[in-house]
Amino acid sequence: MILTGLAKAQDNVATDSLVSQAATYFDEAKEQKALETYLKVLDEKPEHYEALWHTSLLYARIGFRMKSGSEKEDYYKESLEYAEKTLELYPDKGYTHFVYAVAQGRISDISNLDTRIEKSHIIKKHVSKAVELLPEYAPAWLLLGVWHSEVANVGSAQEFAAGIFSEGLPDGASNEKAVKYINKAIDLKPEKVIRFKLDLARHYERSGQKQKAIQTLKEVLQETPSNEIQEWNMEKAKELLEELS
Repeated sequence: MILTGLAKAQDNVATDSLVSQAATYFDEAKEQKALETYLKVLDEKPEHYEALWHTSLLYARIGFRMKSGSEKEDYYKESLEYAEKTLELYPDKGYTHFVYAVAQGRISDISNLDTRIEKSHIIKKHVSKAVELLPEYAPAWLLLGVWHSEVANVGSAQEFAAGIFSEGLPDGASNEKAVKYINKAIDLKPEKVIRFKLDLARHYERSGQKQKAIQTLKEVLQETPSNEIQEWNMEKAKELLEELS
């Protein structure tokens, strides 16, 4: 029994060390290394909460930056698979609902209209739960703001089709809430201003506010990126500004 207890303690120390290393990679925006390390944790402890939700989120984030549609789809499916497992095991935790909403959103991005409408209801439910449980977690507010932006600015033809072929679009989406929630995310996590303001600019473009989009993108380009992901977002801001100018 003593030897068994010692072995378990050693296993826990090893797991804690891997989790700590993965968290460091995550904080440093070394997302591929973070993903690989969290997967090692799950090899040893398949129900480890922190590793599960981070793995789902990382598949979604890395997949978003993939160039080919097939690569994106592969990563998004992995993201959803881990999100579903997290939801099954830990239905009462905030990060569970956040990553489930993220994963569903990524699948929605590559789906047909009917699927996107269906998933818009799912995303609303889970991101709303995420901000309820994690009121200081900036990415959840950002996602809620983006949801409002996308649903509030669905084209009239798509809105008509939604009313005919499905339960219709979710109620309550507005451009005012989109701006409010994205700005709340910026206030909570100012070091993420490049990514968050890029999403704010995309909202302004989506809602037909071209000059506000241009001004916001110019603000983004005044920032100094501190890692490769911020540099990637900066390039996207430059590309969008060129399109709008």
